[in-house]
Amino acid sequence: MKGQAARARKSAGKRPQSARLTQMVVYDALRSWVIPTVAGVVIFVLYVLYNVELVDAEVAVTVAGSLALLVLLFFGLRGFFEDRPDGRRLALLAGFAVLWCAVTFYPFYRAVNPGTPLFSAELKNNGPPVTIPLHDKPGHYSLYVLGHFLPAEGRENRSATYHIAIGHDGGTDRLLEGTFRQEWGSQRIGSGRRSSLVPVMHESSILVEPLDDPEGRDLTMQLKDIASGVRDSVTIRIYPPGIPLPVLIGLAVLTVAAALVVDAWRPKGTSEGLMGTLTIAALVAVAVFRGSTAVTPGFGQLIIGALVGALGGAIGGSLLARLVRPLRKYVQ
Repeated sequence: MKGQAARARKSAGKRPQSARLTQMVVYDALRSWVIPTVAGVVIFVLYVLYNVELVDAEVAVTVAGSLALLVLLFFGLRGFFEDRPDGRRLALLAGFAVLWCAVTFYPFYRAVNPGTPLFSAELKNNGPPVTIPLHDKPGHYSLYVLGHFLPAEGRENRSATYHIAIGHDGGTDRLLEGTFRQEWGSQRIGSGRRSSLVPVMHESSILVEPLDDPEGRDLTMQLKDIASGVRDSVTIRIYPPGIPLPVLIGLAVLTVAAALVVDAWRPKGTSEGLMGTLTIAALVAVAVFRGSTAVTPGFGQLIIGALVGALGGAIGGSLLARLVRPLRKYVQ
């Protein structure tokens, strides 16, 4: 009986120890490789589905870019969770994470998903002007112009130029010119000996132009002419302005300053300037992505933004690291 009781006590002692060990392993995995690995797999799958046109470009790019930003934030903050931070510091880190996400995710999301148009209309070739009711609504808007190519035989490259008169009170302030394009190319399907080239058409039938109305007056638009090969009308969509650029810049500066404070909390000699470097990289990448001339930025623009952001983060991070060192004595 005594032997059985001793074995029972020994087994009971092993179970809590084994449970603690399992918790440590899971926690270490979550803090190191699980999140980046899962994000990388999801991005790769989305890229494949996007290329075979099983997922909409907007959905694939939005999810992939958001996961990439999330991984940057994860790498910047994971060092603080080696030991459990106190409540005050945990609250400050949570507040910084909210600010960081708002300044990076929102501009990125709006670049891919402009939202609901404020106004839309059809402009007929040499038809009457259409009035855009922007009275008492001054601001900077985005004008989307959509064309519609007519069916054609063969695989010839085509282009069609249009001119739209924009003005006030029946007058013309400026003449907007744009060109729709259809271009054929080839894409390799498969790999090795089983690979083959298939014809692929790339169409650029949506163009975006800035539309400024600082005085808040009604605008008029009239399609003056459009080349053959497309329908004799275009669709226009007016999207409302997002957060003003000066406000975005101010929030970006505030986020970089907050990243400096976060880096100053780190123990000396551990990942100095990491959060500042990743913050600058994310902001530069989003700015490059938003500045793309593509109507709906895709994976190509996402990759370019990531490369330029990495370069900007490396340069800016090295400069910010010098500012963190004297800041440590005030925040430690």
